[in-house]
Amino acid sequence: MKRKTVMMAALLGAAMVFGGCGDSSGNTGTSSVKETSSKETSSAAGTESPAEAEEEITDAESAFMKAAPAYDTEEAKSYIEKMPEIRALAADVKADEGLTVFGGEASEEAAAKVEAEIKKLTDEGYKVSLVMADLASQTGLAYDPDEAMCTQSTIKAVYLGSVKDSHPEAFEEHRLDLRKAIVDSNNDSYMALRDIYGAEPLEKWCEEVGVEKGFAEKAFPRAYTARDMFMLWTKLYCFLNSDEMQHSEFASYYADSACSATRIMLGAEYPVQTKAGWESGKESWKNYDPRDVVPEQYRDGDPSNDESATNDTGVVYTEKGPYIFVIFTDVPFSVYHDYVEPNRLNDLVLALNAFQAEL
Repeated sequence: MKRKTVMMAALLGAAMVFGGCGDSSGNTGTSSVKETSSKETSSAAGTESPAEAEEEITDAESAFMKAAPAYDTEEAKSYIEKMPEIRALAADVKADEGLTVFGGEASEEAAAKVEAEIKKLTDEGYKVSLVMADLASQTGLAYDPDEAMCTQSTIKAVYLGSVKDSHPEAFEEHRLDLRKAIVDSNNDSYMALRDIYGAEPLEKWCEEVGVEKGFAEKAFPRAYTARDMFMLWTKLYCFLNSDEMQHSEFASYYADSACSATRIMLGAEYPVQTKAGWESGKESWKNYDPRDVVPEQYRDGDPSNDESATNDTGVVYTEKGPYIFVIFTDVPFSVYHDYVEPNRLNDLVLALNAFQAEL
């Protein structure tokens, strides 16, 4: 796993300035660094020139996309018609205090390992909200799934999928912005697309999967839940595995999304489609304790949002079949000027994967 952690540091250096939460005006309110132009990226070893950054970002596919494992196309499609059943299970789960297994049967030992990883974070005073479901067995896990949290940049995954679904021409017209918003979590590219297409594409998806349309109103929804995001990822899964999208260039962008603990820890072994979201919570590049007083310029009037986050969402295609997951936390994303600490979700991601393997 040490090799994968090093990979993460290199990737984060190229993308960490773009993934913060913002408001509908495009400001990155709680971002740990100043908003940059679309051509600027920061590397772990220093700052690339705009020309270098643009050359890297316009390359049709990254090395990681080209090397990503393939998944069984027909098997992935087979779960589309079963997705209403998955949504029903996730909608009905009543998560009491602690971790709840829903749907089918699961290994108690494997579930306990997931709970232990969550406890490591909650014992430090952090909030965790989680929903995960294995599509083959229709078995899942939920932990505090209705905790109001900020989506951070995980919203970009489902919003951009909805845009491509409603406006197929958007890919040819705005290919670079779509790629930068997903792969690099670039806020400028995302906001440019929001300005063009508005909330309607995502509102349609919300209506289809039973999520309140208010989810689509803001560029970075606050006080929404892991259950809401899970429902939208079930729709994104169906879209990315449609005949037109499977193994398309657009779908490949999700295989290389910045700062995803799942992409880093599992992406070399399994095909993944993910989108992370994060905030360090302070203007400085130092680690942030959410129990500190939040500076006035970063407050949004929502007491449930601590203005810091490490979130991850997506799909993992294992040999046992795919599973969809959403992890929301208010753990501060640990960004430093010259290096990045390992993502605090790494061990939780591995525990979730081990849980699915034992089903």
